[in-house]
Amino acid sequence: QRSILLEDLYRDDGMAHLTKAPDEIVAEILIPGNPGVLATYRKLRRRESIDFPILGIAAAIRLDDTGTCTAARIVLGAVASAPLRVPEAEEALVGRPYSPETIAAAAEACRKLARPLNNTDLTSRYRKRMIPVYVRRALEELVP
Repeated sequence: QRSILLEDLYRDDGMAHLTKAPDEIVAEILIPGNPGVLATYRKLRRRESIDFPILGIAAAIRLDDTGTCTAARIVLGAVASAPLRVPEAEEALVGRPYSPETIAAAAEACRKLARPLNNTDLTSRYRKRMIPVYVRRALEELVP
């Protein structure tokens, strides 16, 4: 039995994308409570009946009483061989008022970093264009 951080479970290797050994089974994922964190996940897929994402965006933020972002985490899925954290997008949010401008800056940072693989029936070029759209939508839905 062993415990690892979820971010350490994946590696950037399309053939052996998990760090677990062949005889290991992931039995439990613990997600600690984090009061005050606003989080969401958005998924682009071909049809609602298909679970496999063509693009996934996970976003979490914390805002203080003035509406300033004090913490952020943005991760892109289905664009690389492992979940892709985007520190540049997080930096565009943290320490600034949460606004359409900071959201746009974070979305652009995600677009710049991502290089979608050509591994789905939709083109990588289309998926690249959809990244800032989905990041913006995810971040906008966090605060009414």
